[in-house]
Amino acid sequence: MLLVGESINGTRKQVGEAIQARDADFIKSLATDQVAAGANILDVNGGVAGGNEVDDLLWLIATVRSVTDNQLMIDSASPAALQAGVEAAIKDGGTVPHINSISGEQSRIDTVLPLVEKYKCPVVALCLNDEGIPSSPEERFAVAKSLHGKLSAAGLPAGDMWFDPLVMTVSADPTAGLVTMQTLALIKAGLPGVRSTGGLSNVSFGLPNRPLLNRTFVAMCAGIGIDGAVLDVRNKQMMATIKAIEALRNEDTFCGKYLKAHRAGLLE
Repeated sequence: MLLVGESINGTRKQVGEAIQARDADFIKSLATDQVAAGANILDVNGGVAGGNEVDDLLWLIATVRSVTDNQLMIDSASPAALQAGVEAAIKDGGTVPHINSISGEQSRIDTVLPLVEKYKCPVVALCLNDEGIPSSPEERFAVAKSLHGKLSAAGLPAGDMWFDPLVMTVSADPTAGLVTMQTLALIKAGLPGVRSTGGLSNVSFGLPNRPLLNRTFVAMCAGIGIDGAVLDVRNKQMMATIKAIEALRNEDTFCGKYLKAHRAGLLE
């Protein structure tokens, strides 16, 4: 599974405070801790209330880049910050970053599609449009299909399209988990070659013992074929579940990573 470390996000209180104080050591530790825990990509979001998102995001990228070459995912609702972040990430021959995210909303298409077309950035595609988040799997898949057409026309290979079926909380809607999984199944069957991902921990919001629900939901989505997830890779129990998933899905040659984690006492 492709794991995106979610922790460097200015909407989180400690991270927002670190950005405002330009506490580079705190951000560097977040980056290196996530890489050490198994993150393949690091999401970076500089959105802090009252801040300058362009400047904050550029500082974040430079700070993270100083300690790791891991691929980045540029995460912003601001068109100016998103463009500046993408260009900063690839400056001086750096790895082309992922973009988080495009959707069926026209404003987002207008902002993100030109960046995808110019830089061929892999992109997370959300199954929502100008009318909001569709309630049924079929409606969400229709958004995915439309975005697939637009991204293909922009020259993006199917393997660089990461569709997010959207994960809502089951505490507010008991069908939310099922709708996500049913949408995922439609994407896997109807759009060959594309990838799938999602912020799977959203499913447990407002409920006790969230880690139990989160890792159970990750395993359920993995059974349908989800290719990645945006999550807290520092959670050892979650990562133990991921190691088991990879071993069982033939993504871990001769279970080497699973056995290594076992010997290190990491399979909680």
